[in-house]
Amino acid sequence: MTRLTGRCVCEELRYRLVVPPLFTQACHCLECQRESGTAFTMATIVMREDLVITQGTTLEKQMSPRSTAHACSTCGTLIYVASTRFPTTFRLRPGTLDDSSVVAPQAHIWVKRKQPWLTLPAGVPQFDENCEIDSVWPAASLARLRAGESRRGA
Repeated sequence: MTRLTGRCVCEELRYRLVVPPLFTQACHCLECQRESGTAFTMATIVMREDLVITQGTTLEKQMSPRSTAHACSTCGTLIYVASTRFPTTFRLRPGTLDDSSVVAPQAHIWVKRKQPWLTLPAGVPQFDENCEIDSVWPAASLARLRAGESRRGA
């Protein structure tokens, strides 16, 4: 995989990923539809230690009691979300990657809330609600996640 870098809309904030992401999923739950203002959100799961801000700063905004959004402090572009439920990972917004074509959904979750006009691609796992990561994540990604959790004592 090519070196992954990304930025906000105004280009004041830039970041890079030290290693490739763990997993990318599309969520069709009503909360994600409301938050994004569209049919679903995509999240590329990365280890917190693998995301390096190389220019600019983020502004934090509390989204819920357990989730904090990190956006460009200049233009407000949402870059990633941190959750206390997942202390070793961030949910990166893949549209902020300089080349977002390198990530595609590896699973669709909460499809019972999917908009009826949206047709999902064949061959990509679909789940009525959340998925068990052990059943869909690549073994190498699971190993990296478990190693990070072990280092943190999670």
